[in-house]
Formats: sequence, structure tokens, C-alpha cells
Amino acid sequence: MKILVIFTGGTIGSTIADGWITPDDSTRYTLINEYKKKNGNDVTFVTRAPFSILSENLSAAALTTLVEEVCSAVTEDYDGVIVTHGTDTLQFSSAALAYATGNDCIPVVLVSSNYPLDDPRTNGNLNFEAAVQFIKKQCGRGVFISYKNGNEPVVFHCALNSLDHLEADDSLFSLHGNIYAKETENGVQVVGKSAPCEKIQANFAEDSGILVVELHPGDSYAYALDSYRAIILRPYHSGTLNTEAPAFVAFCERAKVMGIPVYAVNVPNGTTYASSKTFEDLGITPLYDSTFTAAYVKLWMELSK
Repeated sequence: MKILVIFTGGTIGSTIADGWITPDDSTRYTLINEYKKKNGNDVTFVTRAPFSILSENLSAAALTTLVEEVCSAVTEDYDGVIVTHGTDTLQFSSAALAYATGNDCIPVVLVSSNYPLDDPRTNGNLNFEAAVQFIKKQCGRGVFISYKNGNEPVVFHCALNSLDHLEADDSLFSLHGNIYAKETENGVQVVGKSAPCEKIQANFAEDSGILVVELHPGDSYAYALDSYRAIILRPYHSGTLNTEAPAFVAFCERAKVMGIPVYAVNVPNGTTYASSKTFEDLGITPLYDSTFTAAYVKLWMELSK
């Protein structure tokens, strides 16, 4: 069994220095060493480190580099790939990797940590160990995230189903709670499905050209649209938009006149609220049951061609 581990920094690759959480290359092999102490030498680990950053600093250049590394790795002689990554932009990178690989490749598992590895509260080592077991058992093909919330077992999220973290919360969830697999007393157990996704050319322009508007009462919607090529609306939790607000209607009309497509994510497919009746008239394309990060990354890739 041979696994490639790609280190990119993040909390899982950091220590606290002078009161600040900072990437530290000396922690790079902590995960592997801890795994070997507990499980022996049943896996050959090969390592690469294309960059080391806090994930909030993820750029188009870094994302392109990561995608190139993984796309190359999945064609080589590995049983699986583990990418260590920070939590803040974990979902963006996982979506990018899923689209870039077509999500039908040897298992690629992103692993992160809620605290540095030398903190007793960390879930990083458990997330890593579970990822190794997932690959050893060949539980699935494609891109996944291995993550443990609180006292719950480690679960595996399909890359395109992972949701943004809740405000000020490091827990990770899947759309509609549909996880792919979970860790049990008998090892990793597959409990869901992972559908292959279309493969997209993996380029990322430095400026995505996407305006993201999160709905909230009192917004004037007075956004300058000249420099944008697409708009993504983040509705309220039920997939609704304030379609009765004159300012919102005027905003959509401006986008329509300028030829800027407008998308709304996380719109439920089926019975919904009456406020959604005017989506078509306003030029809003609903992306049914799509997470924001999956839609944003896909659109970014398409606009970067």
C-alpha cells in the first residue's frame, strides 16, 4: 500500500509561536509518525509539499498548483492521495479537485485539523488515520473530506456536498446530512453514494469575476456590476430571496440588461415558497441542491477558460 501525502500548511501544519498560529514545516511528519506509532509500517508514505500557507490565504495560483499536483498524482503508482489542508478554504479546494479529476479516480482525501497537532483538543491525527483506513479499504473513488466533529466519529464528506462551516464553528457537515462514509468499531463503513461529476479544465484566473451576494434585510443592492461576469446569490436557509424588494428587483434588472448571469444556490428542488415564482422573470437561474462552494468553484473554472 503506497499513499502520497501532499502538505499545504493550514492549522494541521502549524504551531503556536509568540501567540500566533503559524505554518511550521517541522510539524510536517507528525501525522505520519503518529500513525506509524499506532499502526506500524503497513503503509509506504511518499510526501510532497508544493506550498505551505494558512488556508485563508489560498489564491488562484496556489489552487492551480494544488490541482496540478493531485491531477499528476492520480495517474501515478499510488493507492490513494491525502492532502493536508486548512479548514477555512477546505471546501473550495475539495470542489476544485473533484472537478479537475472528474471525481472518478483513486481516492483523494483532504484532511484538516481544528487545532494544531500539539494541542490535546486536535482532531487532526484522527482525521488522518481515518483517511488512511479509507484508502486501505478502497472505500470509494473520487475526492472526499475526512473530518471529526466534537465527540462524534470521523465521517467522510463527498467533495461537492460539503457545506461552509457554521459561523464561528469548526464543525463540518454535508448537504442535507448526506455523508458518504463514517468510522465505526469495525472500520470505515460506506453509508451513502458518490456520483461522478463532469471534468473541467483546471485553470483559475486571479480574479474570479464573480460577485457573491449574501441575502440580508436592508441591503440596497447598489453594487457596481461593471467588473463582474457572473453573480451568485446566497439565499436564506430555505432557498428564498426577497423578490418583493424594489431594490432587489432593480438589481436583477440591471444584471439582465448588462448580460450578467445570476445564479441562486441551495434552492430546494420541489415545493418551495411563493417568493420563488418570479425567479424566471428576474433572470435568476436556480441551482437546485447545489452548495455555494461547489457552484462558485465550478463557475470560476468555467470563466477562467
